[in-house]
Amino acid sequence: MLGTVLHMADNKLIVRGGKMKAERIVNSIVMTNDKMKIGRVYDVFGPVNRPYVSVKTFKGLKEKQLRKFINKKVLAL
Repeated sequence: MLGTVLHMADNKLIVRGGKMKAERIVNSIVMTNDKMKIGRVYDVFGPVNRPYVSVKTFKGLKEKQLRKFINKKVLAL
């Protein structure tokens, strides 16, 4: 589990992460619970115990599709 999508900013999804090793997830593929790949982890920032993660979305995903992921849980491979 990567965390919960909070909002969108500049074609990136901002995710509130859980407890994780930040150095291990950068550049990981991010997907939804139904196995749809939506992007890659671009950056990890904020507090160490529960960081925020920015996810650079794959080209071809429309803004309307991305808005459906707000308040949903996403996974990292």
